[in-house]
Amino acid sequence: MQLSYYIKAYPYGEGSRHQLLYSTKKASLILIREETYQRIEEGTLPPPDEQQLRRLGMMVDDQEEEKRAVLDLFDELNARNPGLNLTVVLNLDCNFSCLYCYEGGTKGRLYMSEETAHLLVDFIKERFTRNKRYLLIDFYGGEPLLTIGLIKSISKALKPLIEGKGGSYHFTLVTNGSLFKREVAEELTPLGLETVKITLDGPAEVHDRYRPFRSGAGSFDTIIRNIKDTCDLVKIGIGGNFERTNYKRFVHLLDYLMDEGLTPEKIGTVKFDPVMKRPQGDMFLTDYKGGCMSINEPWLIEASAMLREEILKRGYKTPRIAPILCMVENRDAFVVNFDGVLYKCPAFIGKEDFAVGDLQTGVRDYTDSYQLGIWKNEECAECVYLPLCFGGCRYMTYIRDGEIDKLDCRKAYLDASLETLVKQDITYRPRAG
Repeated sequence: MQLSYYIKAYPYGEGSRHQLLYSTKKASLILIREETYQRIEEGTLPPPDEQQLRRLGMMVDDQEEEKRAVLDLFDELNARNPGLNLTVVLNLDCNFSCLYCYEGGTKGRLYMSEETAHLLVDFIKERFTRNKRYLLIDFYGGEPLLTIGLIKSISKALKPLIEGKGGSYHFTLVTNGSLFKREVAEELTPLGLETVKITLDGPAEVHDRYRPFRSGAGSFDTIIRNIKDTCDLVKIGIGGNFERTNYKRFVHLLDYLMDEGLTPEKIGTVKFDPVMKRPQGDMFLTDYKGGCMSINEPWLIEASAMLREEILKRGYKTPRIAPILCMVENRDAFVVNFDGVLYKCPAFIGKEDFAVGDLQTGVRDYTDSYQLGIWKNEECAECVYLPLCFGGCRYMTYIRDGEIDKLDCRKAYLDASLETLVKQDITYRPRAG
């Protein structure tokens, strides 16, 4: 038996008398004595210890066989995937005027029609085959709650349909939070609403600059009031988009949430991400010029680690460092635009070259247009970080190059930050592993 190829070992504790092992393939952690680590390398580890490490995915029969299995991971996951996951863009309209709006010039008073909604139900009916156990829809916009009637009618059609086939139906909302009042939550939870994702871009003075109402008025207080009024009914995840110039101020948001009684028991998850640039040539609704082009930008190493620690330190949940399973590679995950056109990633909606079909004609082959398996090359195959990256984000590549035929390699970022992020889990989540 051998140590897994996908292991990072870090010294831990005073005098480095312990080693922290982290599996980039399984996202498992274990703290062991240095002499135990030496025994692993020498092949003299007692069988019970070997078995424990094997259960954690840290010891394998053969490293080369393990590397081949990782290259086939998405094929294996697709073969036994029990779910159908759809992001449904109900409209491209919004009651906000965000400084960095990701949808830029594609936005407008564009709404999904009843006819397209019926086609969506038919599309799901056809693809929810006998091996499926659940349907999860992420209602998206624009602002999806501008189309609450369609959310209700689609859910009323799908819930009995899926449950009649022995499956479960749930949906989430990606919303700016301004319209998510208690009466809305009470209407939608019986229909399958499970989680609401709301963006807060820092404390009030920062958030209101970046995410005002179309009138120019601040939106922060409205959102906070709605979160307080609904957090007992649904899981609310709080996100936020930071820049190099303001990320340190997001700590004040965390303190504000605590002071206002929005404590970790009342909030599902908290996660902050950098604002991304828009691709060259895309229209902006504002003259915003900021945003990052790569996770490897040096300032992000400090920013992401600091913000993650501040989240964990206060007891809020945030995602673990774990393998990335991009929806592009998931055969049963699609984005349905308001007009019925299908995509594999919400970042590409409206870009004709990345359409993969439509609700009427079905899905066409997208192997080349989305560069499926671009990470199946010699360099990636030999990288210990492959399960945490799988070639990186295609949209990030598109931002930089206007094409997605290159890798968005995250090795520099992971070299610099993974040890810190993993040790945060040991410190603040002692049962991790």
